Amino acid sequence: MSFALAVLLLLVATAFRMGQLTTLPPGLHNGEITDIGITEMVRSGEVRVFHNLGSEGREGLYHTVLAAVTGFTGRGLIGYHMLSVWSGLVTLALVYALALRLFNPLAAVASLALLAVSMWPTLLARQVSRESLLPLLVTGVLLTQAVAFSIYRRHHIRMPSTAAYAVLGVGLGLGLYIHPAGFAIALFSLAYIAYMLLFQRGMTRQTLSYTAFAILVLVIVAMPYLISSIRLPDLAGAGRLLGGYTFTQKPPLQAIADGLAGILFVGDHDSTRNIPGRPLFDLVSGVFILVGLLSAVNHWRKPRSMLLLLAAGVLAPVAFLSADSPDFQSFSPLLPLLALFFGLGISSIVYGTRGYMRSVAWLGVGALLAFNAVWTGDDVFVVWPKMESVQQAYHGRVGRLANHLDRTVAGIPTVVCSSDLSSPRPMDAPIQILDMMMHHPANQMRYADCGTGLVLARGGEYQQIVLLEETTLENMHPYLRRWLDSGDMSSHTALPPESVIFLDVSKELGDTIGRFTTTAPAGYAPEAPGGENLAVTPIRFGNNLTFLGYDRSSSAIYAPGSIFTSITYWRADGPLPDDLRIFTHILSDPAAIVAQTDTLSISPGELQSRDVFIQITFVPLPVSLPVGVYNISTGAYRSSTNARLPVLDGDRLRGTRLFLGQITVG
Repeated sequence: MSFALAVLLLLVATAFRMGQLTTLPPGLHNGEITDIGITEMVRSGEVRVFHNLGSEGREGLYHTVLAAVTGFTGRGLIGYHMLSVWSGLVTLALVYALALRLFNPLAAVASLALLAVSMWPTLLARQVSRESLLPLLVTGVLLTQAVAFSIYRRHHIRMPSTAAYAVLGVGLGLGLYIHPAGFAIALFSLAYIAYMLLFQRGMTRQTLSYTAFAILVLVIVAMPYLISSIRLPDLAGAGRLLGGYTFTQKPPLQAIADGLAGILFVGDHDSTRNIPGRPLFDLVSGVFILVGLLSAVNHWRKPRSMLLLLAAGVLAPVAFLSADSPDFQSFSPLLPLLALFFGLGISSIVYGTRGYMRSVAWLGVGALLAFNAVWTGDDVFVVWPKMESVQQAYHGRVGRLANHLDRTVAGIPTVVCSSDLSSPRPMDAPIQILDMMMHHPANQMRYADCGTGLVLARGGEYQQIVLLEETTLENMHPYLRRWLDSGDMSSHTALPPESVIFLDVSKELGDTIGRFTTTAPAGYAPEAPGGENLAVTPIRFGNNLTFLGYDRSSSAIYAPGSIFTSITYWRADGPLPDDLRIFTHILSDPAAIVAQTDTLSISPGELQSRDVFIQITFVPLPVSLPVGVYNISTGAYRSSTNARLPVLDGDRLRGTRLFLGQITVG
């Protein structure tokens, strides 16, 4: 019966941990973005014991494993979360197995049930976080020690196997490469080994030799970590065991009191980990945990009780000593122990009753489980994701757009507007975050800042314009805004407001470019072969770039110190260089530059053939600029080499710049 219930609970836990995985959490928070960034560094070959985050180090094993897992599952919100999901489910199975061996089937089912339907264990299994591996590590170490020393129920008749001791040594060693809490896990394991050697009779010579073997394996596995800690003491994990906690931040007794209160009364206030203030467990479950703890203390001479007490005693400071106590993330290694104490408390109370009271106790346990399942289900899937603080912390707008693009980008040409197009893109740039969240290849999309640059895909044919930031429309130049105003804003409820515009301006774009041939003449440079003849648009440049024309919408006289605005149209006829730049020069004569601006407000590397982009360039005129008539020239170059792209007339080279008329300064 306990096995059947365990399977049922695992199915419930799977639904809690995998349901709506692409939309819940609504995106990625900054801590997850940092871990994904390290993962991508590992994927590119930067495998290290410690990764330097500037203010601290971070162990790299989790990111190495995540890089391997996502190589199999793919990236995106599903791929990056699967390691945590699998870790959480395996942890539940091991907690059941451990409690079954230490206590009885009822305790095993109860321990599994508490973790299966509680909110923080559920959210932890849905986060890209190295802390998601800590419950698995702690449970695995406890189970391995229980098997190695045969401390459950009765001693095995067969002799212990070297496999359990080898797994114990490897697990303790690898734990150091996951999180600083690995030190505490190794400490309580070594303390328990010392306890068994000193106070338990009947330890055979073979068991002693196997124990020494486990310690030797631990030392061998941990040696690179220890050497790196000596070489890089500022990055080592020993100094981060308590997360930088100091007694001046919060007195220890207050931190411990706040941590204990977080379990039963007022929990973590960080919305990335909790509904602010929601306790870790309900009050009744807390009473059962206390009963189980007292039962273990009462039987402290038994090796199985001492195993749990030592582990809890060593891990408690890691959980409770925090400036932000209660901090549920710090509670992660303590979760299996709280579940085991809960299971022991349930078992002690149920089996301590007689007659009809036992039936009442069974009904009470079932009601408690049902209450927690409903409470957690409502909070996780309904209340928590709708909170504004959760949407902001997890970049919910970008997450909802990533989900939309995964469904549509393959069928509709897509232009993404973002104010940050810097290269290389920082990890916290909206475009980079969008790329992390998507499962579809990001190279199918075009990018523009949409403030001074806009891409019209495939010559303005039907497409979607995605506004990553809420202020995009407000910050757009009015000239570009007019192009988007002719489109239709999506009102789909799954999308953020004012985030996707469907646009088809192929006819309007063709008419606009056609007018340039008569309203905005261009000329070749005087130094070009063939002289300064009239150039008829479209005019080809090298590297698949074509100049389509410019807008002479303003003919005002410019005052010294004012700003000249250039509006030019360009087309990609094939792959463009990633380092492409457009220059705009104000010239007093063909060779003398009095003002210039070099810029590009779109990302050229993602453009495809027939894509048209509009570039608005602001050129500040010097305050001391003399009154007169000045020429305007434009062209393109590669920023990595400063080599200009040639201007072509058929197969003839016609210099490296075009002249776009004149302005008057007066």
